[in-house]
Amino acid sequence: MARLIVTYNNKVLSSHFIVSGKELTIGRDSKNQISIEHPAVSQRHAKIIHDKQGLQLKDLCSSNGTIVNGERVTACQLAHQDWVVIGKHLIIVDLYETLSLESATQMLENKSSQVAEAEGTVMLNIDLDPGQSHVQRFSFLNFMSEQKEDFELSDRPILIGKNKDADIKIGGIWGFLAGEPSARIEKHSGEYYLEYLSGMFKPKVNNRPIQKPTKLNNHDVIKIGPLILQFNCNLLNLSTRR
Repeated sequence: MARLIVTYNNKVLSSHFIVSGKELTIGRDSKNQISIEHPAVSQRHAKIIHDKQGLQLKDLCSSNGTIVNGERVTACQLAHQDWVVIGKHLIIVDLYETLSLESATQMLENKSSQVAEAEGTVMLNIDLDPGQSHVQRFSFLNFMSEQKEDFELSDRPILIGKNKDADIKIGGIWGFLAGEPSARIEKHSGEYYLEYLSGMFKPKVNNRPIQKPTKLNNHDVIKIGPLILQFNCNLLNLSTRR
């Protein structure tokens, strides 16, 4: 019996067994055998079939694709200890039930830097080569000051403050001091910039107050009043293998 170990942020979330002759689906919809509630994951994202040859993975025309060991795939056979990235969740393939959850956690901790660079979602602070059409940038904000899902960044401006239409709200007693909005994150020429707009909370990047629109680099820490965010920029290899 094979097993799939679902992880997120270097932590094991769950494990799922799949017997020969069966299949399971992965996606955002709760009807999937592996349900991943994240906007980067499609409702029915991928499926895995256990046949006589082993585990066969098939992407179900997902919006953001399925990455196996750093390469985007439409379909492939999975090997023992392959790394499958769906959205921002990493799934470890355990064909022989030889990996304990503790060892999987240790593996993630020991190899996280290597995996980030070579086996899945590459998190590097580098500029895109215009000729690299197979590489896609995926940027998001990680909430460090509260338990919230990561906020994906797109081409539209992101407003932060106490105003009703803010994308990221500052509420509670802090709202009295926050601006309407306090700050904006906007994309220019492929890069994201943070700009102060109004209110008592002047944004800081890596604990330094900003004086003008400031370019955000990978892993920069943003502080706006009580709000602490980390900017992350991932590069995904979109070259497809079958």
